[in-house]
Amino acid sequence: MPPKSTSVTPLSVFLSLRSFLLQTLTAHPAVTTSVAHINVALLRVGIPEKSLLTNEEFVLTSTAGVVTLVGYYLLFGGRHGRRRRRLAEELLEAQRQVHLLEEKLLLAKREDILASTPTRPSSKQQPRQIRIFMDGAFDVMHYGHMNAFRLGRSLGTYLIVGVNSDESITRCKGPPLMKDSERLTMVEGCKFVDEVVPDCPYIMTAEYLEYIFNTYEVDYVVHGDDPCIVDGKDVYAAAKKRGRYRSIPRTEGVSTTDIVGGCC
Repeated sequence: MPPKSTSVTPLSVFLSLRSFLLQTLTAHPAVTTSVAHINVALLRVGIPEKSLLTNEEFVLTSTAGVVTLVGYYLLFGGRHGRRRRRLAEELLEAQRQVHLLEEKLLLAKREDILASTPTRPSSKQQPRQIRIFMDGAFDVMHYGHMNAFRLGRSLGTYLIVGVNSDESITRCKGPPLMKDSERLTMVEGCKFVDEVVPDCPYIMTAEYLEYIFNTYEVDYVVHGDDPCIVDGKDVYAAAKKRGRYRSIPRTEGVSTTDIVGGCC
């Protein structure tokens, strides 16, 4: 009578492979060492010896965890990745829309300024000139400063920039990294700037503001929409009180403080 043939099924192959892997991993020195360390910790917290972890339990638990993570990634990882990409695209589009709205707002402000600023008697035959004044330390010039100049000039036709003196910056914020002459040169090199005023004080007093308005025929003082407070006082309170202050959106994500901090 011929011997019965042993049929090989996928289930039998799987069980044989599982048994082989379990025996191999259970006897591995790394598993033995890990289980020993875990059991020492369990004994210290009062776990009885009969409840300590065995090599086989450790391997089965670890394998189950790995299989669960891999299965979750295969089933849901792609979906989550697509969702993250879609959200990133929506965020980028929202940023574009915000930028567009900011530009429209600036255009509306410009039209308001043009409509509310009287024509100077000496320039009736000339196109109306709206003179904008901005000031700052401008220490370690970056694209945030350049964008501020661009936005500031978009509110008028002529941009005057006051550069704070070393002494006033040191008193209010701490010593700048660059000297007066270096910061003046950088501001003068910007194509959006028409004129530069040196030794500008950090805090815009009423007296200095009067000097700026009269000497440079300034129509409006412009600054970013972030608060500028020194010793509890608004630096631009005098300009706001006179109704000659306008704000522009601050360029997010860049500042001299962040640049210097990132280099340290």
